[in-house]
Amino acid sequence: MIDNNFDIINAIDCNNWFARSTQPIFVMRYDGTTLTLCRINRSACELLKCTEDNYTSLSPVGIGLFNSESDCQKYIDAEIGPEGVVYSTQIVPLIEPVISSEITLYKTKSADGYTYLVAFQQNAGNLTKILTALRHSEFRFLMMAENITDGIMIYENGKLMFANTASSKITGFTKEQLKSASPLSLICDYERERVMKEIEEQKKNTPNFFCTEVWIMNRAGQERCIRCVFSMTKTQVGETISYNVITDITAQKITERALLKSQEEFKMLADNSPDLITRYSRNLTYAYVNRAVEEVTKVPAEKYIGHNLMEVDFDQKAASFIEEMHLEVFRTGRKLKFEFKMDIEGKQHIFQASMVPEMSKDGTVNTVLNVSRDITQIKEFEVELNNEKQKLIENNSNIASNIKLLGVRLLESYPELKNTNLHTSITRIAEWTGIGARLMKLEPTTVDVIMMLTDYHTKRVAELAQKGIKLEVNLPSDAVKIYTDIHILSVIFDSLLNNSVEAENVTNITIGFGTTENNEVVFFVKDNGKGVPTDLQEKIFEPFCSIGKDGHSGLGLSTARKCVEHLKGRIWCYSSVGEGAQFFFTHPIEVSQPFGKNSGVKNRWADKKIHVVEDTDANYILIEAMLKLQGMANLTRSVNGRQAIDYIKNHPDVDLVLMDIQLPDIDGYAATKQIRTFNTKVPIIAQTAYAMYADVVKAMEAGCNDFIAKPIKMNKMLSLLEKYL
Repeated sequence: MIDNNFDIINAIDCNNWFARSTQPIFVMRYDGTTLTLCRINRSACELLKCTEDNYTSLSPVGIGLFNSESDCQKYIDAEIGPEGVVYSTQIVPLIEPVISSEITLYKTKSADGYTYLVAFQQNAGNLTKILTALRHSEFRFLMMAENITDGIMIYENGKLMFANTASSKITGFTKEQLKSASPLSLICDYERERVMKEIEEQKKNTPNFFCTEVWIMNRAGQERCIRCVFSMTKTQVGETISYNVITDITAQKITERALLKSQEEFKMLADNSPDLITRYSRNLTYAYVNRAVEEVTKVPAEKYIGHNLMEVDFDQKAASFIEEMHLEVFRTGRKLKFEFKMDIEGKQHIFQASMVPEMSKDGTVNTVLNVSRDITQIKEFEVELNNEKQKLIENNSNIASNIKLLGVRLLESYPELKNTNLHTSITRIAEWTGIGARLMKLEPTTVDVIMMLTDYHTKRVAELAQKGIKLEVNLPSDAVKIYTDIHILSVIFDSLLNNSVEAENVTNITIGFGTTENNEVVFFVKDNGKGVPTDLQEKIFEPFCSIGKDGHSGLGLSTARKCVEHLKGRIWCYSSVGEGAQFFFTHPIEVSQPFGKNSGVKNRWADKKIHVVEDTDANYILIEAMLKLQGMANLTRSVNGRQAIDYIKNHPDVDLVLMDIQLPDIDGYAATKQIRTFNTKVPIIAQTAYAMYADVVKAMEAGCNDFIAKPIKMNKMLSLLEKYL
């Protein structure tokens, strides 16, 4: 009760109960026209998610202290007695869902002439509803109790007086069976002593209210885990009444046990793995590192947990790169596999890393699991193998040269051997020996398939006509381009065509191509000779296998297969005896497929217009050098946000913008937001010096399409150009 003669503001200021109360308290002042919040305690601030500085701008009706303006006025005008008035409403915090609440409202007038309303808030949960129902109406309580999923059991002096239907469903016993059982009889033997101690301890406390979780045995003999909320009171005659609200949480507990077991198994496996295994949290700090990380880096686990790599005594070049990869996984939600280098005890080691996003229920990346394996020895072994391979290639080249020299000397000594089977065999053995070296030095270019076959037909048609063989070319109407080594492609056709020329009874050969749904070109060479038996159609591609051709080396089809497979294709024969032979081979339709060191991307973007927003000359020079290496000469620059906005507005044909975030006047976030008001299409890539997740999110929200971390790396720059240009 509030005395009508005392000053409420002074009373609040002078009493610690207001500030220290865990119950939210709101003080409102009515000046005759407007009701405003004039004071709230710390608990009320926490409830509304506001600060003690900004609550005065909030409306009592807006935050839900009253259900409506009319309700508000009703309580202002009403005579509220010393016991106050209690009603239900929904409190509306600034950033949380609404909270079902019970408000106890008091009213008084102060010496300053104002009317004051004081509201006490408490959450309206199941237990509050149950106890309120018990106080007001047994009928209302029974109706409510039978329509909730929680079990309700009321004991008087240890004897069950009431149990609802949900209690029977949870325990498996009928209400009558529950009444004949003691309160602790359902509890599993190994839990009973613990629960009894908890109850005895709580009897000493005021109020006698506590919550616990316990395993019980249901009627079917199954263990079930229930959450119990006990409330005990004493009647005027000394009787003990206890209210027990029970909830079946077995499924939750089984899930928790499985998760705990899974985590324990993961930790056991991870701690015994030689690989470096870490788990990276959404706040960009480590939540777990295994023993191998500690052993390799000589940094204890506690220095990792709660920190990122930039804050740990870790190889800084590797740390910067790994941080960037973590950000990429958080941003895209895709798996990443990459290699990085790290100095360990003065020696550079190479690691192969696999980063896997671990998703939360809402589909966002919650954590990133990183497994890194030391592949230094494998890389060293690869270098040794490559050296051996180069030696073999050189040896093959020398052998091929010596065989060719042998053929030349034979012809010098015996001119009559020219164009004989012996001379042809020596030549083909030399070509077959040397083809491996040629395949290791591919020179791919973009090839128009129709033009290539037309030229090849023109080159060979007269030669075959002299031998009485008609050469035809069958071409589709649609143009197709492939990225390949034209010389190797000619070797394949020569091998297949010569094979048909040397077959018996061949008078007609057709060459051509088609395409498949698998994005492949299928080339073919068909003849009308004797054909190849079905059981020999695989064998003919083996070295030194010659079917029906006496005196031949049997290396032509073997050479063709070696070349086709090196170009990522397949080769096969389809034939019937007496109906000729048809040879097919495939080649992927990939205009930009790199076979060698030359990636073929240089000058692809020569006509693209790139605008770089960068205030630091050194950074711009680096970006300019990278882009010009790719043939991009059409670069422009702004040194601040205002220049960038004006330039993009006046040049809508810009193809891509590299936007620095830290700018001297308008930062990159604000500049991007303004650009997006008149240009929503141009890709904008944010440049961030220390790319933390919050910075990346802020850049995306401002309107950026992607980001690149500084110092900028060439591979990352190329991947972004490929993606957006």
